[in-house]
Amino acid sequence: MKPKTRIILSLSAALCLSSFGMTAFAEGVYTPGTYSAEAMGMHGPVSVTVTVDESEITEAVLDVSGESADYGQKAGDELTAQIMEAQSAEIDGVAGATMTSGAVKEALQACLDEASGTEKAEAEVKMEPGTYKSEAYGFHIGWSDKIEVTVSETGIEEIAYGEDCGDTPPMLDVVGEQLFPRIIENQSVAVDGVTGATATSGAVKSAVEDCLKQALAAGGTDESAISAFKTIPEKAGGEETIETDILVVGLGGSGTYTALRAAENGGKVLAIEQEGRYGGTTALTSEIESINPPRIKEKYNNGEDYCDAEAMHAAWEEYVEGDQKPELLDLFFNESGNALDWLALDHGIMFDFEAKVGFTPSDVYPVKFQWYPNTSDWAPVMFGANKAEIAANFDHLMEEYVELGGEYMLETKAYELITDDNGAVIGVKAKNNLDGTEYTIYAKAVVLACGGFIGSGEMTERYLSDEYFPLKGSWKVYGSLGNDGTMLQNAIDNGAATYNIGMPPEVHMSGASEFILPDAGYEINILEGQKGSFTGVQKVWSIADLPTYLGISPNSLAVGKDGKRFTAETGIAMLDPWIAGPNYYSIWSTTQLDELVENGFKYNLDGVAGGFLGYCGTIPENTPLPEAYDVLQTGIDMGFIYKADTLEQLASQLNMDGETLAATVEAYNGFCEAGEDTECGKDPMYLETIGDGPYYAVKMASYSYGTCGGLDINEKMQVLNKEGAPVEGLFAVGGDSMGVLFSEKKPYVTYGGANNGWALTSGYVAGTTVVDYVNGK
Repeated sequence: MKPKTRIILSLSAALCLSSFGMTAFAEGVYTPGTYSAEAMGMHGPVSVTVTVDESEITEAVLDVSGESADYGQKAGDELTAQIMEAQSAEIDGVAGATMTSGAVKEALQACLDEASGTEKAEAEVKMEPGTYKSEAYGFHIGWSDKIEVTVSETGIEEIAYGEDCGDTPPMLDVVGEQLFPRIIENQSVAVDGVTGATATSGAVKSAVEDCLKQALAAGGTDESAISAFKTIPEKAGGEETIETDILVVGLGGSGTYTALRAAENGGKVLAIEQEGRYGGTTALTSEIESINPPRIKEKYNNGEDYCDAEAMHAAWEEYVEGDQKPELLDLFFNESGNALDWLALDHGIMFDFEAKVGFTPSDVYPVKFQWYPNTSDWAPVMFGANKAEIAANFDHLMEEYVELGGEYMLETKAYELITDDNGAVIGVKAKNNLDGTEYTIYAKAVVLACGGFIGSGEMTERYLSDEYFPLKGSWKVYGSLGNDGTMLQNAIDNGAATYNIGMPPEVHMSGASEFILPDAGYEINILEGQKGSFTGVQKVWSIADLPTYLGISPNSLAVGKDGKRFTAETGIAMLDPWIAGPNYYSIWSTTQLDELVENGFKYNLDGVAGGFLGYCGTIPENTPLPEAYDVLQTGIDMGFIYKADTLEQLASQLNMDGETLAATVEAYNGFCEAGEDTECGKDPMYLETIGDGPYYAVKMASYSYGTCGGLDINEKMQVLNKEGAPVEGLFAVGGDSMGVLFSEKKPYVTYGGANNGWALTSGYVAGTTVVDYVNGK
């Protein structure tokens, strides 16, 4: 359980927080005691508990543990401090945590009303019937989601999307299918969002609430009547026992493939998924790695091999220095082609069958098959604008699975393995996120397809290794926060062995550790006639993205937490940021920033990290940025940008050695003057001297798709114990077992699509071996 955010301040401490002098408190306002209330935040209920004496709040405790770690939970301490300072619900809230802040204010006011004996008569709901429109920002903070709500005089009748929404079709679709009916059925915006689509859910709930306020105002009703639409529904709860032969835990790519293949092999299969959608991170990716699929090459490549598999195998072995499990790498090379044949030709999932090479000059092996359609009239799909089609592919696969007798449950999280007296796995315990039902599911075999553990800062701190690179710590996630490793940890606790679990996570990009959201008020600039290469919607840019662009600009200076350079800065936008670990710092001088204000960025950064993160548009080069220092101050106020007069003072703020940082800058400036970077080999055209202070540092983050290492397995995908014997009844596929292909000394390979290739291949193999296991073969 995540800890509650808790802070206790005395009156004198609260007064010290105020920059406006003493706050006056009325005498005898409250009945002394402790009061609690809750309201719906971004991801779930937020609770506030306050203790009061006759005239003041003496203690405030917030439980924001259900909110996002990046924004909602982080805002807890600041919101608590604001409560103690304001001594009322009239607090400013925290930028970037608008819904969490609003929930805290609402719950706090309910506490204070109860403490003061205030009874507020709710206005009777009377709306002007009609359709109202609003918009709010979801996952894509540069382009809003549009919502239309049709109401009667007293209730919500219909919810629909307007045109040109910002979020990806899979997220919009699942929210439309699940959240819209949920709001209408309960006549409340305080319902649970769709797990795995929380940002889009939050945008929808916010926009629906705004539409209702419009309708109330049009009907001549006081806005306070909105409380009638903010009731948190009770969860039914209860317990249920289910029996099946095969239980697949997780319905991302590997789980979907496992479940379908097992069902078509005659298995009685149940699959559960904690998110509100299937497909997982796989449905948001671009390609699958497959080595010479035999039937596909016959049909689409004149029967010729796409690549020299023997040479590639040798190159892979050399790269991982022999740290892989040889039999599992052999299995991948032998079965990845059959697996793609099965998916594409037997189940009609189309790809670009002209295989592509990977991402670096040494990746010369055509093994990357991109999801079809692979091009559009405005952008290559390698950057992801075919997500609606990929989601439809998973719809098709799940329809086939159900036709074969397979069953599945969404928004149902497994949290514990059930074992017998001999340690064999015989099922799991799970809970439905929406209605609270507790399930005991018995199975003859359990397949873990949970996607690794990147969503758990506790596990990435515990298991990632610092032996070769500084990897321990919490990582920013570009993918599913639901990949929290719960069941992987449970397997380890029950004796399962791991393999290369400490290796670097899969990282392709970097960005600022925090984003300045639209509520900060910076202009969003529309680039007419252009669509985002990843989003597929109107392309925009905002100077609010300045921190990210400072951190990925090739003429920057990047240092790790030790104050030293870790790579040529030309590689930090894509592929190389992980070398510094979860975070690095981009160092800038006032001399450089003054130049930026006058003339803008020198280099076109389109097509790199900025196309995936933040406002998903490129700050145009050679465009003056007069608001740059204002943006930097906003970042300083948010706590992820730092400023100091000297490098030593800056280093102190960054918890690094001042002499080391100063020496790094001095050496770097020497390279700039000499026109040669003898340390990291940076292209001389990007060498730019760090000038005079004050100096700034932007905290940057490596954004990870997922972890790579996981459980140890054999060729049947059976999980092994520390003695190398199978854990009876337990299998693992996809991101829960991919470490068998790699090394802790090196990152994920860059041939293109290896993660998805393993998800498909391991699922394809497990879909046969798990049925054989259940049948005693």
